[in-house]
Amino acid sequence: MSGTAIGGSGADDAGGANVLSGAGGAGGAARTVPPVPVGRGATVAVAVVGFGTAGGARLSGYGSVPGAEVAAVVDPSPERRAQAARLLPHGRVLASLDELTAPGGPAVDVVDVCTPPAFHGPLTRAALAAGLHVVCEKPVAARGAEARELTALAAARGRLLFPSHNYGTSPLMRTLREAVDGGVGRLESATFRVLRDRHARGVPGYAPDWRRSPDLAGGGILLDHGTHCVYMALRLFGRAPVKLSCDVERPGGDPSAVDEAARLRLDFGDARCDIELSWISGERSNHYSVSGSSGWLRVDDGEVSARTAAGPWRRSLVSPSKDQTHLEWFAPMYEDFRRVLADPLLWDGPAREIVDTARVVEAAYASADAGGRPVPV
Repeated sequence: MSGTAIGGSGADDAGGANVLSGAGGAGGAARTVPPVPVGRGATVAVAVVGFGTAGGARLSGYGSVPGAEVAAVVDPSPERRAQAARLLPHGRVLASLDELTAPGGPAVDVVDVCTPPAFHGPLTRAALAAGLHVVCEKPVAARGAEARELTALAAARGRLLFPSHNYGTSPLMRTLREAVDGGVGRLESATFRVLRDRHARGVPGYAPDWRRSPDLAGGGILLDHGTHCVYMALRLFGRAPVKLSCDVERPGGDPSAVDEAARLRLDFGDARCDIELSWISGERSNHYSVSGSSGWLRVDDGEVSARTAAGPWRRSLVSPSKDQTHLEWFAPMYEDFRRVLADPLLWDGPAREIVDTARVVEAAYASADAGGRPVPV
């Protein structure tokens, strides 16, 4: 399996308006039921909720892996539903999650939430309340309290809530993980720099520039791509930071606009991770590096260079900026999901990562609001 698995240790731009319909009040951890795992040999029926760039990629992805069948697509946009119907002739295409979970709706085991972030919490609550396992695009939650609520609800309903953290099982992450595990010695620092000349746009038919909308996105590049960087750091360092500091830039200095650039330092006590993000850099580039007590490794777009105990070496990877859906990363993430879904003893791993990721991002915004002052996590 590529990368770092979650248990046992986006590109989300589909339509979301009214996709929940009247189910938004569902949820609450009032009753507790035993976990309901699904064995790795079983076929799971999936409903893709939100059929934009991420949802379209998911439909293709599930068609390429064993043991999965897309039984339904849910999207409020008539244009997107028509597109889904052309691609899913033997499944159901619905306008809301209520239609999916109503009597007579298609039988599904898993809901895969691929909407803008504003709908992640309500859709996840409703799906868990209906007794369904959930895969959710990042960020599952923007605040620690909501993350704890959702993971507690999943545990109470005996269902798995799994984050679509696709960078975690990517060749990029596998390369970094291998260096940390056996090449650079004790990890002392990491640097992630993701520069773009614009935000990723969504599909026609539903708010293509939703990433610039505070109401739909909930935040800017720090919440969007920063979430990837945060969970990558959590996996590489094996723990949450003790404190952090963050500065953000907003267009024209408008405090009501989403952030379009961010600089974040995660302080792990004896190590640090520096993260730089931008939608306004005028270029598209990616840099990831780790440095330890006996060596270093860096990835510049698709080129890897390192000096480790084995000596200097170089190799090439596919650049992360080649395709925003990263469809080639889906299979290893799905394999990780099925491994975890089969064993409830592993379900706490994704839950911890969801909560810690949200806590870090929330603290980063708090630091930015305080002028970049360091804040505890």
